[in-house]
Amino acid sequence: MDLQKIKKAHFIGVSGIGVSALLRLFASRGIVVSGTDLALPDVGTLPAGEYHEGHDAEYVPSDADIVIYSPAAPESNIERMTARAMSIPELSYPEALALIGSTHHTIAISGTHGKSTTTALMGKFFEAGGFDPLVIVGAEVPGWQKNLRLPEKESPEESGIFIVEACEYRRAMMNLSPQTIVLTNLELDHPDYYKDLADIKNAFREYIGKLSGEDLLVINNDDANIRDIVQNFDGILVRYGVGEGADLIARNIKATESGQTFELIWKGTSLGVLATTLPGLYNIYNILAATAVYLAYGGKSDLIPPILLKFEGIGRRFEVLGKLGNATIISDYAHHPTALAAVTEATALRFPDKRILTIFRPHHRDRTLKLFDQFLAVVANIPHMILVEIYDVPGREEGITISSKDMIAKVLERNPNAHLSFASNLEEAEQIARTMENDFDVMLVVGAGDADLLAKRLLK
Repeated sequence: MDLQKIKKAHFIGVSGIGVSALLRLFASRGIVVSGTDLALPDVGTLPAGEYHEGHDAEYVPSDADIVIYSPAAPESNIERMTARAMSIPELSYPEALALIGSTHHTIAISGTHGKSTTTALMGKFFEAGGFDPLVIVGAEVPGWQKNLRLPEKESPEESGIFIVEACEYRRAMMNLSPQTIVLTNLELDHPDYYKDLADIKNAFREYIGKLSGEDLLVINNDDANIRDIVQNFDGILVRYGVGEGADLIARNIKATESGQTFELIWKGTSLGVLATTLPGLYNIYNILAATAVYLAYGGKSDLIPPILLKFEGIGRRFEVLGKLGNATIISDYAHHPTALAAVTEATALRFPDKRILTIFRPHHRDRTLKLFDQFLAVVANIPHMILVEIYDVPGREEGITISSKDMIAKVLERNPNAHLSFASNLEEAEQIARTMENDFDVMLVVGAGDADLLAKRLLK
C-alpha cells in the first residue's frame, strides 16, 4: 500500500496509546480521519475527525482507503467485518507501523522492559542532535503530541529517521524491517502467547535475523539471555552495560536525593559524570541504550548531559502525580515481577527512611498464574502493600481462575504478620488507601491496565 494514496482512514481503538499515535500522524499529513472505541477519550485530545463511542457498521466510511485497528479488535469486530465486505484494506497497528517504516530509516526498540523510556529518551537525543526524527512511543512524552513526535520537515515522500517502540507480543515486532534493533533485556513475558523462555528467544533470534550485515544491533551486554541469542549475529554490534566488556559503560553509579549520577565511558574514553532525575538501576540501562544508539549514529556527546538532566521521564513510569495529605502519589506501569521489584527498590532508594505503601494490581490472570512464584517472591518482600484483584484483559483470559487472594494466602502462610491487604476493585483500594494517608509518606500505585486511574483518583 502506498501511503501517498491514502486520503481517508478509519481507526478502530482510538483510545489505545498506539492507534491514537497513528491517528495523529495520519491527520498531520492531511488525511481525513475517523475512529471508534468502546470508551472514547476526550475528543478534544484527538485531531479533527468524526468519532463514535462503541462499534457499528455505519461508522465505517464507505470511501475509506484503509482501516487501521488495534490488535484487541478481533476479526469478528463489526467494523472490521464491514471493511472486508466493502473491500477496504485492513492493517493492524503493528502492520501500520511497518507501512510507516517502509518509507523511513527505522530504529526499533524491543525487549521485555524499558522500551518506552528508552524510545522517548532516544527521541529526545536525536531531536536535540538535529536528526529531526519521527517517534512513536508507548507512553505520553512531555513536549510531544502525547506519544508522537512529528518531524518538522517531513513529507510522505521523504525518508527520515523513524524511532519506534516494537512490542514482542504475538511477534508484532516481526512486521518491521528495521535498520537498527535495540534489545533492552529479555525474559519470559506474555505467557499466554509464548510457550516458554526458549520460545521467546527463538522469536528474537528470528527478529535480529532480519538485519543485514550493514545494519546495527545494540544490546544490553549484561543480559545473559540476550548474549545467548546474539552469539551467531553477523553484523555491526554495539554493547552497553554496567559491567566490563561493553562499548558504552556506566561506572560509579550513585543515588542522590534528586536522582542518580554516573560516569559514562564510550569505547574507553570518559565522557564525564552525568546526572539524571530517573531512579533505579533499570533506568541506567534505559539511558545507556538510548545513548549508545545516539553515539553510534554520530551524535554530539556534549548534548547528552543537558538533555538527560532535562528528561524527567514519561507517563506512568515512576510518574510523581501529587499528594494525598502528606503522602506523595507515584504511578508506575510495572506489571512483570522483575519490573515490580525494580520500581519498589527504586522507590526505597529515592525515599530513604520514608514510609512507603505499594498498591499493586496484577495485569492478566494468565500472566499472574504462570509467573505466580516470581510474583510471590517479590510481593513477600514488600513491607506494606494493598494487592488489588487482577485486571482482566479483554479477550485474553479464556476462563482462567486465579485471584490476588491466592497470592495473599501464600504470603501469609510464610509470614502471618505481613502488612498486606486485599482490595476487590479500584474503589475498595481507594477507600483503604485513604484510611492510611497519615500512615505513609509515599503511595506507589503500580500496574498496567487501569491502575493509573486509582493513582489519579487519590489526588482528588
